[in-house]
Amino acid sequence: MAAAPSSTASSDEALSRKMDQCLSNTLISTGLGLSTGILASVLFFRREYSSIVSSRVYIFYSFAGKTWPIAFSTGIAVGIASNDCSREFNPNVTLAHRLAKLEGMLPK
Repeated sequence: MAAAPSSTASSDEALSRKMDQCLSNTLISTGLGLSTGILASVLFFRREYSSIVSSRVYIFYSFAGKTWPIAFSTGIAVGIASNDCSREFNPNVTLAHRLAKLEGMLPK
């Protein structure tokens, strides 16, 4: 006869499943943010160079674009993934709950 599963095993499995979901969500969001930033950097935010720069350097840097859209979109994606993980582990805490707590702290 097989032993009945204990409650700690099921809670460990639930925690493991949530951690796996958070990790995969973070990796996917980071990849999408990174690729969105690279695409925006190449298409919309190209660098302009003077004619003094050699043609080889210009060709290389014209593909690179600027780097701030890459960092910005990756940061937004990681922030969204972090918020999703936070809601996964504590679904009862929403923005309304946080605002209600702050309401008591504010002076009247």
